[in-house]
Amino acid sequence: MSVFAVLWIYQKEHNNLTSLQQKELSNKKQLIVELLKPMIANLYYWEQYNFSKNDFSPDKNAHLDKDIGDFLIGMDSYSQFRLINLDGKEVFRLNRKQNGQIVKSIELQDKADRDYYQVTKDLGKNQIYLSPLNLNQENGILEVPYIPMIRGVAPILDTLGNKLGIVVINFSAVKLLDLLKKDNQYPFMLLDHDGNYLVSKDGAKEFAHLIPDGRKITFKEDRPQVWDSLNTEESKTLFDNGDLWVKTGLDFPNELSQTPLFQHKFADIKTNNKWVLLKHIDSQLLNAGIKREIFSVLLINALVILAIFCMSFLETKSENSEREYLKALELINNELEIKSSELENKNNALANIQNKLEVRNAQLLAYNNIVAHNLRAPTTSVSALVSMLTESKNFDEVKGYFPKLHKVTHAINTLVDDLLVYVRILNDDDQIRLENIQLDPLIMACLDLYVETLDKETIEVKTDLSGWKEIKFSKIYLQSITQNLISNAIKYRDPNKKSVIHIRTLLENNKKVLVFEDNGIGVDLNRYGSDIFKLYKRFHRGLSGKGMGLFLVKTQLESLNASIEVNSELGTGTTFKIIFDNYE
Repeated sequence: MSVFAVLWIYQKEHNNLTSLQQKELSNKKQLIVELLKPMIANLYYWEQYNFSKNDFSPDKNAHLDKDIGDFLIGMDSYSQFRLINLDGKEVFRLNRKQNGQIVKSIELQDKADRDYYQVTKDLGKNQIYLSPLNLNQENGILEVPYIPMIRGVAPILDTLGNKLGIVVINFSAVKLLDLLKKDNQYPFMLLDHDGNYLVSKDGAKEFAHLIPDGRKITFKEDRPQVWDSLNTEESKTLFDNGDLWVKTGLDFPNELSQTPLFQHKFADIKTNNKWVLLKHIDSQLLNAGIKREIFSVLLINALVILAIFCMSFLETKSENSEREYLKALELINNELEIKSSELENKNNALANIQNKLEVRNAQLLAYNNIVAHNLRAPTTSVSALVSMLTESKNFDEVKGYFPKLHKVTHAINTLVDDLLVYVRILNDDDQIRLENIQLDPLIMACLDLYVETLDKETIEVKTDLSGWKEIKFSKIYLQSITQNLISNAIKYRDPNKKSVIHIRTLLENNKKVLVFEDNGIGVDLNRYGSDIFKLYKRFHRGLSGKGMGLFLVKTQLESLNASIEVNSELGTGTTFKIIFDNYE
């Protein structure tokens, strides 16, 4: 009980701590989103501003100084405001000094080679680009002291829709980063999608990937195992060497695409920014909060042990009492062992019976599906041939149908024999029997079921078994699968062209693959792709069928760890690819 109490306390404290850190990261994520939304609204405002062609001429845009300057005074997050023409050259620029003063820059720079210009020069109307969080540069040189910022870019069009240039606003991230660093009981980190530090307890690591002669150490290099786990696991928490890591992700397009602008219009944001917010609690801090509770439990445990010892000491004073106690205890233990063994044997027996029933039910269901579905095609062929015989007007015509009728009846007999073998398997063995199967005769036997349809004039069957010719599998299942796919190719052929069914084998990734390809009417996978293997799903009106064949094929394959893929296009045809896993 003491051990369980300690484990319960330990787990509860961990869960509480994890929940608190996840909530804190969620709040920080929401803070980032809320601080970015005004930035997007400001960009959209300037995108809709009535700029003219003259505004993109440095000699004619002096009237912008007051309007834009006055606006910048009240927007302390604006670090720079620039207009750039279609050649990538600045035509208007306002800078905010460290004391907050707004100053117009006379020195205009060429930004044609900057990544944000290259990315955004083809932006369309109402589109906005947000750059990665990086450090400000002037004339290609990092500005010192370092100023972290995000650049927002939007295209400027005149009233006729002609593109005049772009507006670029440098939004200072100093306030944002200061808020993220504030009130962190445990170390907090902000990383970009490459694992570079944007916020770190060690200030020397922040933006190290941008600073010349810096250490350029990334989180991925510091903690490779943690980085790999956080990027491959859906879990928001991770334990590594006793340390707890709590993570949340911030995908800019997903989080900011629903930023409302006006009249139910949302922002069209182009950016590849993806941030990772991390909290790190090392093992010492992680366990510090539960030491007192554990000490209390251990103290109670010690007192209980002492009390038990005193009682045992008094009890064992009498030798007779001790012998009787031990004998009774031994008898109880023996009885418990016997009952435990009996109970375990009964549980094992019940589990075996349950497993056998589940296997038998699945096999009987598969058998019912095979009997109900696979006997339909050959009996239909017999019915068609009998109808032809009835309508025949002379003996020579009748005589011509006998070989076909013989083939179909022989195929039916073969199918019935195989079903009888399958029934014997159900009665004798819980496992589906696997055997070495020669593929060519099996396919030929299946084609014989459709001998009256496959006349080589309207439907031609081509086989290429050069990839492999033999496989160890369930014969009855492979016959059923082959028959169903051939039947589908015939049923859904294109009446306006000669139909061709191509059956071939190949090897992919050291696995045997069987391909059935036709040039029939095809299926719209964009519309029906998720339903194509479901029971009673049909995709072509006016054609017979119950929608069971493909369901049966997929069920039989999956029961033996094989799989099936489909590729289809309306008016072109359909290709089914069967992939056999771990079959010789």
